[in-house]
Amino acid sequence: MVEASDINTNYEAFYSARSGQRVYPTEFVVRIFLAQYPNLDFSKPKPGAKILDIAFGDGRNTAFLCEQGFDVSGIEITQGIVDQTHARMTSLGHKADLRVGRNSNIPFNDDEFDVIVACSCCYYCDEGESMHDNLNEYARVLKKGGILIASVADSSSFIFDSAEQLEDGSFRISRDPYNNRVGYRLHGFSNRDDLERYFSVNFKNFSVGQSSSNYFGIHEKLFWVVCQKL
Repeated sequence: MVEASDINTNYEAFYSARSGQRVYPTEFVVRIFLAQYPNLDFSKPKPGAKILDIAFGDGRNTAFLCEQGFDVSGIEITQGIVDQTHARMTSLGHKADLRVGRNSNIPFNDDEFDVIVACSCCYYCDEGESMHDNLNEYARVLKKGGILIASVADSSSFIFDSAEQLEDGSFRISRDPYNNRVGYRLHGFSNRDDLERYFSVNFKNFSVGQSSSNYFGIHEKLFWVVCQKL
């Protein structure tokens, strides 16, 4: 079992080792904001829209969102990660309100954001909590009709190899090539229908895509989800 303090330490060290490197935005985020697709129901936000970048990591998507003219905020799990990425944003000439927070504890007001971007993070579950707790908190800080853009784990992805499936639909991870998540709980979905049923407690109007990429032995599978707060 990995406590929050353990995964905090793991990820702070992970991002610290990359703090001097140039970073690039995640492809699916760029595509959703800049491209058009027949099955993507998403009205592009206008400059000045308030956007929350959850688990911003090294700031790759934070910088991209700033470049689009949005009013960007973000949360990460340690002050160390916040400080590293704040320094990166400053060096790039960007301003973003970056704070310490977690999926289920976001330090912003109710109904504050037009859009949430949750890149490979909404399915991380602290001990004693479920992914429903995370989605409830996302819905709290989104304005009515606000949009959630998220990448969500496919339960056949590499990270779930040999993982223990738990009653709430999460998995306790037993293998991680990046050495960050062993013992921690991630929630995965086997198909689009199950994902939509789970999210529909808080969200509606789903656009869903999928990704299956084999990065030379690391077979990553994700759902891409765009949906609207009820």
